[in-house]
Amino acid sequence: MEGWEDLPAREREVGVRAGDAIFLSPDYRVDTRLAAYARSRDFRSCTPETRRNYATDIRLLLDFLWSRGRAWTEAREQDLEDFEHWRRQEKSNPGRIGGTKWDRELAAFMHLYKWAVRNKIVTRNPVATKQVMGRYGQVLTVAEGRAKDARSSNVHWLTPRTWRRWIDVGLRGHTKDGVPESGWVGRIEDRNVAFVKVLVSSGLRRSEGGSLLAFEVPQRRLNGGRYYRGKISAAVTRVEEGPDVLCRLGGHRGRRGLRGLLPGLGGAPRSTTRPV
Repeated sequence: MEGWEDLPAREREVGVRAGDAIFLSPDYRVDTRLAAYARSRDFRSCTPETRRNYATDIRLLLDFLWSRGRAWTEAREQDLEDFEHWRRQEKSNPGRIGGTKWDRELAAFMHLYKWAVRNKIVTRNPVATKQVMGRYGQVLTVAEGRAKDARSSNVHWLTPRTWRRWIDVGLRGHTKDGVPESGWVGRIEDRNVAFVKVLVSSGLRRSEGGSLLAFEVPQRRLNGGRYYRGKISAAVTRVEEGPDVLCRLGGHRGRRGLRGLLPGLGGAPRSTTRPV
């Protein structure tokens, strides 16, 4: 871009790396303190998914504080309480969230303000905290506003018949009678069905399943023939070493393995994966 030819050199000079979060205010200014947080070891040591989630959650709080004419360094406990009310209870907010999502946002705020206090950017953490006893007897400081209705998991069981109906109606454009909806254009329905079945049978996250390359597709059958083993890159997971992945598969027109599921690698996928 004209006038920005030296941008890579300028980024290197201030320590900006690829993937760093950039917080831009509504008046198109970059807060140097937030930029320092995004370049800090605290933030960079988080996994890519956590960094992305924290940046998104912090942005929502920044917008809320901006609407009150308040900088993030001027936030008070009352501001956080009002923000929680708006996010969770305010009827005029069409995008209210549950307890689990609120706890994640609160963790992001705690992470930001603990760093800010330690670096003397603010004198006090506006996130109210309390001390609790940990599992092994250690004293932990946690956010006082954690939701009481948060759930660590939200499991819904489907019968095989309901699962097949969900696939046909939700992804293949079928009617309740099991025939394609009139006017349905399912140009990529096979790809979508294959992707969903891979995630369900393996337990991969969307970002993990979506990052699979052709040579990473599980093809090695375990003893017994019901599961195939593969490996995903550590860069897209929350662990340091890429974990093994197990996918439960069936045959596909004489071919075996996940390769028969993926478009361009073995034909259109058709009912080859079964939910575990």
